[in-house]
Amino acid sequence: MKLKIKNHYLIALLQLLSVVVSCQDKNKKTMKEEFEWKESVSCPLGYPVDVFMGGLELTDGGYASLFSGLHTGREGWGSLGRIMGSGIKPLPKRLNVIWISFAEKTFYHVDAELDYEKIARLFRKGYYIPSYNNEHPEPFKENYKTINVGLAPGGVAVVWVAGIVRQIEIGRYQGVKTEIPKEQVEKLKDEPVYSMLRPEYQESVIKNPGIIPQEVQDANKNKPIPYELWDTYRKKYNWEFNFDFPNSDEITNRVTCFYFNGEMEVLFGDYPIKLYQIPEELRWNKSEKKAIPKKMSFTWINKDKIIKSGEIIFNEAQIFKAFEELTQGNTEESIQLTVRIIHTGDDASVWLEGNGKSIGLYESEVDI
Repeated sequence: MKLKIKNHYLIALLQLLSVVVSCQDKNKKTMKEEFEWKESVSCPLGYPVDVFMGGLELTDGGYASLFSGLHTGREGWGSLGRIMGSGIKPLPKRLNVIWISFAEKTFYHVDAELDYEKIARLFRKGYYIPSYNNEHPEPFKENYKTINVGLAPGGVAVVWVAGIVRQIEIGRYQGVKTEIPKEQVEKLKDEPVYSMLRPEYQESVIKNPGIIPQEVQDANKNKPIPYELWDTYRKKYNWEFNFDFPNSDEITNRVTCFYFNGEMEVLFGDYPIKLYQIPEELRWNKSEKKAIPKKMSFTWINKDKIIKSGEIIFNEAQIFKAFEELTQGNTEESIQLTVRIIHTGDDASVWLEGNGKSIGLYESEVDI
């Protein structure tokens, strides 16, 4: 009996040692894992930000600073801002940054652990994009090369992994309001960051049409900051693309989509799918939950074997209202975003369909 107990203890000890060694090996592998990438900061148009201090903490204990100057968000939420130097380095495991939201004249601090495995998995795998070269039509592999950090009013922080025409959200994090200690302020009077602390400078930023276009200033005047907007953008629905052509036309090469939540992707059309093994997640007709689209473009080949293309820019208020009307709060409801090409092939209408209803998105800008 004593020998049996000892054996139990021995087995348990060996199992524990195995787990410890496995974790140590995993940590060593993580610390040694390096990729070529750069860091960037994004913000919404009309809500400029500047990083006071901090950035991305790397797995080897190093740091990728996000201090890079004023960010205006002129290209919109999720777009890449000023790019820092690219280099081969470990991936980040934590976001620890203090920034100022000029529209609120408020400093925020976020200190949050990132999903390292999700980031590393994307960097290891990469992705494929369609070829635009007729002589070499085979898809080619791209790698993710940017960690993009979005900073929005209310202390909202979103991290994306980005590559050429592809950006995937890693997570959303909440910053807290913070004040810079007076003793630290006194020490910074001769430093560039001191300007962020001056009320007159903060005021000059939000009134500068070179930073916030005058039409945006006028539109936002006397309106409250839409604090919930950036979380509304992140809501995902069970929808898919649908193309209705007048003849036997078919999608060829690509469908490119930019989403309101800052994500974007280029998906393969029917033609490359027939010739190559395209991963399911890169096909235009994949079925998965996605954010609401902001803009999309596509190419197709008509009955005369002529390749044509189209672009659609959605009206934000209309498409969000349509999604809510069709789903009635049930994000599992199956929805189709249908593009109907007219018989002459030079115009199209856009419809959101589901739950027995069809809503025309007539305020969309359609260019064929």
